[in-house]
Amino acid sequence: MTHEKGAGQYVAFKLGLEEFAFDISMVREIFPTQEITKVHRSPTHIEGVMNLRGKLVTVIDLRKRFKLKAKDFDESSRIIVVEASDAPVGFLVDEVTEVVRMPADSIEAVPEYVAQEIESEYVAGIAKLDDRLITIIDPLKVLELSTDDEGQKGGMSYGDRAGG
Repeated sequence: MTHEKGAGQYVAFKLGLEEFAFDISMVREIFPTQEITKVHRSPTHIEGVMNLRGKLVTVIDLRKRFKLKAKDFDESSRIIVVEASDAPVGFLVDEVTEVVRMPADSIEAVPEYVAQEIESEYVAGIAKLDDRLITIIDPLKVLELSTDDEGQKGGMSYGDRAGG
């Protein structure tokens, strides 16, 4: 399947006033928040685990992961589930706004001054749509960086299995 880099459909979501998006091909499903069980000694951005039709799904709070001000879940909060290499992972976001089609020419590389302020490795680009700026995130890169940068010995990463 040929796919022009960056062009396509994205799931747009909000964290506070900022808008972000995941490539829709990476999104398995989206659903309202549900009971999440804390995992002892997990990194602070890992909200916990939940049961999704018999599968254990690790839930990452993107607000905490991106070092934004914490916020309680509400009726707008959603969990976006993506398929990682070994198990599905959920990303907790403030709200999912829409599925949006973005032409490749609307997506630009991250400007240098911005890249210095954030972990630009997980930012795939910034889309300009009308009066909106949407930061496109690679959820798998967020996972890689989440396991690398915590540096907690003995803590669980998203890929750890109980009894394994």
